[in-house]
Amino acid sequence: MSDPYAQRSLARGLEQTQVIERAPLYLPWSQRVLNPFPLASSGGVFGDIGQPWAVNILAFYCTVYVITTNNGANFWTVQLQDGGANVLASFTTAAIANDTLTRFAVTSGIVQPAAANAQLRLVPTATLAPGAILLFPSVALLRTGN
Repeated sequence: MSDPYAQRSLARGLEQTQVIERAPLYLPWSQRVLNPFPLASSGGVFGDIGQPWAVNILAFYCTVYVITTNNGANFWTVQLQDGGANVLASFTTAAIANDTLTRFAVTSGIVQPAAANAQLRLVPTATLAPGAILLFPSVALLRTGN
């Protein structure tokens, strides 16, 4: 800047700038990624995610890899449930090829968890005899309350 008036004006503006430090808050949304886990058969609840606040689920993503058998008769159903065992979102692997990484994205028709059920979990269930499955789940959440 060669104009001395512009330099003085800029300097005055910078002197008037006030910086306020504030304690960090939770982000209004977050993506929770669980470690992948293998399953050879149905049973149990996997991938519990405790939630310290009320949330809305924006999307449920899950990349799956079914080893060996997977077809229209032998497949997995994966449900995202809340702490009250209510099904919030689900998908099946019936239409995908085995031995292939496939990403599922559930972004509509998601049932929102009740505020009292501050937990999200996966419940995979085998139909007949599919191969073992690897799950790589994640959930995009919007914080709605305390």
